[in-house]
Amino acid sequence: MTVGSDIVDSLTAENRLLRREARELEARVRALEASRWHRLNPRRLLRQVNEVATDAVRPASSLERDLWSTAPDADVDPRVARFAAEVAAAGTFTRDTVVDRVSYWEPFLSRQEGRGARILEIGSYEGLSACYFLWRLPDASLTCVDTFDGRPGIEAIFDANVALVDASRVRKVVGDSRRVLLDLVAEGAQADIVYVDGSHLGLDVIVDAALSWQLLAPGGTLVFDDYAFDHNGRDALLRPGLAIDAFLTLVEGKYTPVFKGHQLAVAKWAPEADVDIAATDAS
Repeated sequence: MTVGSDIVDSLTAENRLLRREARELEARVRALEASRWHRLNPRRLLRQVNEVATDAVRPASSLERDLWSTAPDADVDPRVARFAAEVAAAGTFTRDTVVDRVSYWEPFLSRQEGRGARILEIGSYEGLSACYFLWRLPDASLTCVDTFDGRPGIEAIFDANVALVDASRVRKVVGDSRRVLLDLVAEGAQADIVYVDGSHLGLDVIVDAALSWQLLAPGGTLVFDDYAFDHNGRDALLRPGLAIDAFLTLVEGKYTPVFKGHQLAVAKWAPEADVDIAATDAS
């Protein structure tokens, strides 16, 4: 009985020690993952993506809509890590989701090199995606639409961050996209790239999508962030993905899929367009 009791006591003590070590290790991992170094580490940013060129922008059939590419990944352009080191690390950013995904933008960004691209961004927050557009395309102009009411001081943070690249190429429009986009349509504005990252409510997304489509030039690319977002619940009115799917049904046959994952992008059909589109899996 004494021997058995000693064994039990020894195992119990060892179990407590292992549990304490496991908790300490978990705490270290959480601290590392929350650190700025981890978020902007080039090794983490060098995510993989495959760029498979097609012949031209053409309307997508119903079958094509369901066959977004799932091609094997390949090494990403190292410019993503360079941007992280040169700009993101120097700015004031509390999240780096765009840095994680900009590699998937190369198929349409590379087509705009040297063309003076007109870019419209709906929802800018701290300006991380805006900075990447400006940095990646030095001759592009950018219109940023945001209410800047996400948190106190956010507009000043946006201004300081885009100034790290080139604020002179930015037209900042403060206001609700549902009204601002109507004004842009009335102006006859056109964009070669539209990045939709505003409200996550279904009806708002439908409005942003419909107005963005009118502003998108033939052959241009429409990108939706948070396609897979479902943190607001299962209600369709609270999820952007279902609204985006509904919009794509309305414009079926008038676009070509570019990529689909957490983000979704399509190219607007342009007859006889001399452009290349790469289809990728951005999950």
